[in-house]
Amino acid sequence: MQKDLHTIVRVFPDFEEKIEFLFLSDENFRDLCSDYMLCAKSVQDIKEDLMRYKEQMKEYEGVKKNLELEILRMIVKSQ
Repeated sequence: MQKDLHTIVRVFPDFEEKIEFLFLSDENFRDLCSDYMLCAKSVQDIKEDLMRYKEQMKEYEGVKKNLELEILRMIVKSQ
């Protein structure tokens, strides 16, 4: 709960007092903040996955290039 509150305050720092008041007094506001946190977490997870896939892609591109060179070497050698 406190983590949600701090995250929302970081997004809207000029409204800290109002956010705290709404968070403590309004269930709909808390639900909205909770939805925001779930969305933000999903965005972060996707970004992390993309970074991992980007690294894997670089590795596979290197392997692919090496295999292409080896195939070409064998084609040329067999002539």
